[in-house]
Amino acid sequence: MSLDIHTAIYKPLRGGTYIPLPKFLASKKALINMKFKSEKRRNEDVQCFKLCIARVLNPVKDHSERITRQLEKQAEALTFDGISFPMKLKDIKKFEQQNPQVSVNVLGYEDKKIFPLRISEMVEREHDVNLLLLEDKHFVLINDLSRLLSHQMSNHKEKRFFCMRCLNSLTKKEVLDKHKGSCEKHDCVKLRMPEKGSILEFKNFKHSMHVPIVVYANFKFLTKPIESCKPNSEYSCTEQYQKHEPSGFCFNIVCDGKKLKPVLYTKKSTDENIRDIFCKHQKKRN
Repeated sequence: MSLDIHTAIYKPLRGGTYIPLPKFLASKKALINMKFKSEKRRNEDVQCFKLCIARVLNPVKDHSERITRQLEKQAEALTFDGISFPMKLKDIKKFEQQNPQVSVNVLGYEDKKIFPLRISEMVEREHDVNLLLLEDKHFVLINDLSRLLSHQMSNHKEKRFFCMRCLNSLTKKEVLDKHKGSCEKHDCVKLRMPEKGSILEFKNFKHSMHVPIVVYANFKFLTKPIESCKPNSEYSCTEQYQKHEPSGFCFNIVCDGKKLKPVLYTKKSTDENIRDIFCKHQKKRN
């Protein structure tokens, strides 16, 4: 009967044009915001990605944010065949393929929250580069990941080691290396716990379905030790050392809000099958 068409211009994420650091990020002292001395060149800059990579490969002690002629020459040593600027996120993989010594991770920033935008699939490369993309158009070099992310984890000031895939923090590099072995097998996930004092509520009771009969059941188990082969310490595994055998159960039936007499049963002999007895009691009730 009718057709509505909505159109929008697709603008892929890309980095270019100098942006001053927000006050919150500048206070972290964890970022290097590359900039030209000339304000004109600063405003026309679309190669912030290239210059950030060049700074990682050619570090300096003082004024690392300055873009010098020497740094521009060093940046030309990188390969960007078939890649146009401003740099798009989807083209970073092509850059990594052309420059096998570098892997690049990109984080995003919004409302004082930092989150992953792109995590490199390339591991164990000579240079791991971490970048922050501001306002979807300007790359900034992260030189201290612990300082940048610690506020999202705790109020403690000691150095933390972060996994780029899940952004969880660990206290030691050895623990981080062990964590990466298992984390790399899964998709990138960031655990986010609810804020202190938050409450989960359900208000739309009009949408709920009435259930006339509800059974509340609980089993009791005995734990018995079992013998198993010694696991291989070189692999992650689950060691079984106990077997849970049901020793009894209790259940209560609520019918239209009225509670029936609860049923409690305890195993009387080793030959009894508690599961079968539970099912028989249910059939009798029905």
